[in-house]
Amino acid sequence: MISRTWSWLALLGCLMLTGGSLAAELPDHPAKLAPLTPESTFPRFTPEELAAAGYPDHLHMPTYGGFEPMVAADGETYGRWSLAQGTMVKPRKGLILTPGSIQYRGIHLHYNAGYAEHHMLPMVEVLDWAWRDLAILLDHDRADTLQVINPDDLDDYRVRTGYAFHRLYGFVDGGVVIEPAPILFSRSLGAHAAHHLMAVWLLEDLAGGAELPAWLVQGLASYLAEDGVHFLNYLAMYRSDESVLMSPAQADAILGGPADPDANVDKVNFRKAGYTSFLMAWELVENRGGLAPVRSFFARVGQGEDPDQVSRELFGYDLDALAAELDPAQRPEPVGDAIQPRSPQRPPSP
Repeated sequence: MISRTWSWLALLGCLMLTGGSLAAELPDHPAKLAPLTPESTFPRFTPEELAAAGYPDHLHMPTYGGFEPMVAADGETYGRWSLAQGTMVKPRKGLILTPGSIQYRGIHLHYNAGYAEHHMLPMVEVLDWAWRDLAILLDHDRADTLQVINPDDLDDYRVRTGYAFHRLYGFVDGGVVIEPAPILFSRSLGAHAAHHLMAVWLLEDLAGGAELPAWLVQGLASYLAEDGVHFLNYLAMYRSDESVLMSPAQADAILGGPADPDANVDKVNFRKAGYTSFLMAWELVENRGGLAPVRSFFARVGQGEDPDQVSRELFGYDLDALAAELDPAQRPEPVGDAIQPRSPQRPPSP
């Protein structure tokens, strides 16, 4: 199993286990909530914990002081700072660097050769981080190569994908075009984008390429990418005037369809649809059996079974009825009334 090196979280756990003074305190930061692991029991959190901390978000931990790369079961380090530190590149077996190209462990990043290698290696680091962790959570890996295109700027990104900045990547012609990596990291979204796209890439392969509802695939990707707090932040400005939720059918159509030609309209609709599908996935995993039946569903569909029949056996409903059952409008948001913006990119207090 992969080991996560995080000294302050380990200290917090020790204090709680030994009856320290922090034991009775609620977590006050998204990174202080329990991370998702293969051993997680569900639901992972009480309503009080979610109200106090928001949704979990551990993907900013490399920006906190004292972070060191994580260590895989084979002893190899991975994640941020594992391949580059500042301007220094850290050579290692399997890392192939040529002008405009980085290849590493099934990831092939293409970029303008005008960029220095150390500017692009952080994107490879977070993609590798996402791949390693999600392959374990989903109990599924791929043997092929993910072709990743880093465009020159947002105009180039829009030409290649048809997307504005609020859609962080697009699968195009068998590969994925990301929003320019330096922009993703400047927005503190590099690791989130990497985990989301990698989750989609793995889930679609696990399902054998079967056509499944966008709310399910995209919602699970947002759940696995810990996007919840960012959705709260994006949508805070709209709550006083309108609902930030959509019907499952509306969310599915937006997430599975082309972008609206009006970028401002698309931004609002895409984020509402994303939050709606995230909440549907949250309910499915956290409150209806955990990750095991979700993994089983995708694997059985990938083996050729009928998706609706498998859904009925595992979840009690066919996919359309399951979407209606998971409609987030039927229940309070998991964080309750604590819908205020939060700053997961800022380190938590000790």
